[in-house]
Amino acid sequence: MWDVDLLVPLIRTTFTIGGLVADSLIQADAQGQLTLVYSSDLFNIGLDTLLIAPDTSFVYSYALPLSDSINFPAGFNFFRENDVQRFEFDDLELRTLILREGRLELHLDNRVNSTVIGSLELPGAIFPDGSTTITATVAAGTPANPGYATTVRDLTGTSFDLRGPSHNSVNTLQTNLGAVLDPNGPGAWVTNDDSLLISANYLGLVPQYARGYFGQRTIDVGPDTNRLTLFDSFVSGTLDLDVATLRLSVTNGFGMDLQAHMRRLTAINTRTGNSVDLTHAIFDGPININRAIDQGSGFLSSYYTRTIDVTNSNIDLFLENLPDRVAYELDLALNPLGDISSGHDFLYYESKLNTRLDLEVPLRLITNELTLRTTSTPDLPGTAAGHGLRYGTLKLFATNGFPMNARITMELVDANGIVLATIPVQGQVAAGIVGANGLVSASVNSTLVAELDENLVNILYSGAKVRSSVSFTTSDQTQHLMILDRYRMELQVTLAANYVVNGDE
Repeated sequence: MWDVDLLVPLIRTTFTIGGLVADSLIQADAQGQLTLVYSSDLFNIGLDTLLIAPDTSFVYSYALPLSDSINFPAGFNFFRENDVQRFEFDDLELRTLILREGRLELHLDNRVNSTVIGSLELPGAIFPDGSTTITATVAAGTPANPGYATTVRDLTGTSFDLRGPSHNSVNTLQTNLGAVLDPNGPGAWVTNDDSLLISANYLGLVPQYARGYFGQRTIDVGPDTNRLTLFDSFVSGTLDLDVATLRLSVTNGFGMDLQAHMRRLTAINTRTGNSVDLTHAIFDGPININRAIDQGSGFLSSYYTRTIDVTNSNIDLFLENLPDRVAYELDLALNPLGDISSGHDFLYYESKLNTRLDLEVPLRLITNELTLRTTSTPDLPGTAAGHGLRYGTLKLFATNGFPMNARITMELVDANGIVLATIPVQGQVAAGIVGANGLVSASVNSTLVAELDENLVNILYSGAKVRSSVSFTTSDQTQHLMILDRYRMELQVTLAANYVVNGDE
């Protein structure tokens, strides 16, 4: 075995604007000038917030007021009652309801000594097959040993007219309930101890469509936070933006007028703990949102958009906080002017109120230690047991086409990103040459060095990766510089090292 001094290439990597943010978030114009474009839902309000149809049961008990036992013939109309059922829909006055899901259970508890056929007719309802009646047949029973039976009807697609028998009410369903002794049976002797209990149970109701008056009430939205991924690749440092635009868009799929009172919209950087509240006239007064239009088989949403930019807000400071979360809080008033639709508010199962944030940030900026990272696996001669390298000097050859100086930090990390050691790098990468138009006219080459002792070499051979961090700072901290899609920095790392030809076992 012998050792020699050689120059060994270790790493070659390229830093581009794609290292700052995902390519899908970048748009370039014809001149290559870059704009960050980011869209995210702020919050959604769906059907279950405005209309909850609770499980509801209606129970009817019937017994004959007899002083003696009486024999009734087969087919005797034992029970007949016309009634209305009122559903409890909190704060809503519904006139029409079409179900997407649900079931009706007709349950009979029979203490009469004859088979009984019970029926529930709903003149205000139409089942998908066109019928309006559900029936159940229950075996004979006694007070001590009742007969039980249940019939279940799938209510999917069923339409309910909830105006009641006179068409002047709400949440009300006309019903005709009846029970007869089995026409093919022997009849029955009945006493005042014999009775029939009928219950109609509406379960698991999910509306497909509802129409009526949805009330004048206020819904609190938040406080809550949403994830913002735009700046996830920014490790540290500061950013000074020249121009930024935020469009707040609201899509209303509900057939009622809405009024939103924005309380706050806050940019939160959980890495630093800093928060910045957005300031804008939108917080001074209500946002009026028009109702959707009912097209019979669907709806046409209404739209509201407000543009927030550096001329009317602090959106630049909001984004310069490099937030990874956005906090929001608002009040949403339903029908702020009352029942102006005369009971024709509506919603579909697909209706929702969607609030969306659309950001456009042209990359004209000032940076100070704005840091991005890349991780590489070095190409080492030899093996973990037989090192080909012992020690040496790292040389970093950088060709920088960004209009920013760069400071390079190199760390040895394990598979989980835990820092095992730091390689001290001496020197700084010079910025590309900026012309009179503020654009880089030529890349600049720089050479940096770092000493690699035997301990660091041992860590490298243990399987460590090299994590390179580049911190960019614009040389002129008063001028916002445009970033183009062609800007990049090439970095090649070599090692002038003592090389063991046969290993060092």
